[in-house]
Amino acid sequence: MVREFCPHCMRDIPQGSLRCPWCGQDARTCAASHQLPVGTVLVSPAHNSFLVGVAKGEGGFGITYIGKELNSGRLVAIKEYFPVRCQPQRDLRRNLIPLQGTEEIYQKGKNSFLSEASMVRAVSGLPSIVQVLDFFEADHTAYMVMNYLDGVTLHQTLKAGHPFEPVQLLQKALPLMEDLGHLHRAGVLHRDIAPDNLMLMPDGSLVLLDFGCARSMEDGRSMTVVLKPGFAPIEQYQTRGQGPYTDIYALCATLYYSITGRVPPATPDRLFAAMENGADPLIPPSQLGVRMDAELERLLLWGLELQPTARPGSIEELADRLRARLKELQPPVEFSEFDSPLPPIPPVPPDPLQDFLRRHGQKLLLAACLAFWGLVLLVLLVQFL
Repeated sequence: MVREFCPHCMRDIPQGSLRCPWCGQDARTCAASHQLPVGTVLVSPAHNSFLVGVAKGEGGFGITYIGKELNSGRLVAIKEYFPVRCQPQRDLRRNLIPLQGTEEIYQKGKNSFLSEASMVRAVSGLPSIVQVLDFFEADHTAYMVMNYLDGVTLHQTLKAGHPFEPVQLLQKALPLMEDLGHLHRAGVLHRDIAPDNLMLMPDGSLVLLDFGCARSMEDGRSMTVVLKPGFAPIEQYQTRGQGPYTDIYALCATLYYSITGRVPPATPDRLFAAMENGADPLIPPSQLGVRMDAELERLLLWGLELQPTARPGSIEELADRLRARLKELQPPVEFSEFDSPLPPIPPVPPDPLQDFLRRHGQKLLLAACLAFWGLVLLVLLVQFL
């Protein structure tokens, strides 16, 4: 059957088109065997229908597709629970079947995937956090539907060789820190903040993506799947002990990478260096040639402390310190920008009568006095005669 939509941008196209007239990509692209077939329609218990396009990304726990909500026509991102460790296979009915012996891990991971989707959806109205629109179970797996974001990740920007200026990047990060604090207070930890999960939007804001890193998969054996060396703090190499400080480290590591263009050293390497009384391999940005305010650098490195207890007590505390310093660094307001001299007030035209009296008042007064006394003399003369 000839498709009537482009699987890359989800726009309607003429029947039989080989290439999309909108985005220019192959309109007949097929999905890989382990992915959902292009054109699949998913229906949630809330009776929302979603048309599936091509896969836009894959990670250790899921595959993310571009999609379209059929009721409204809006673009969405659909994340399918797909834990690589369980090596799931898709049968003819598109059901996912995990590798034999991993069924319990698979089920626990799916439950956690849905639980976190529920928590993130409950904390709505956070502009720096991707919005979860719907989530549900189907095909022996789970799906999370989010608003589709048309931006570029920090990883893509850095890959193109464009490090960020420190002050500008930290200013962009402040709203994200505030929203991340709301998530932490709601009991939600992201646990996978990295350059490929932070998207730079056309308006310059940052949005955090990709929730659904399953808690139950953190059992020690799966850490090599979850961890991203350089961005994962030391506590993520353990089976427990994670908290808001985990996201603080990952976010600061991402900011460090975005400013310097270098991935921070893996935390086990830093730990081994500390145990051997060696120098910390984490090099401050200023020593890498980055022009950065010393206090801002200190605050960034504070979030990158190896031990969780040495980091900021909360993401809000770090944001407050950064905001205060950024405010101090703002250039002084130029006097001429806001207090330029006012234009001269035009003179009020004089009243004609007032102007006449001003010029001839004394003469009129003298004439009136002479007239008065002349009249008095005239009266006296009339009485004597």
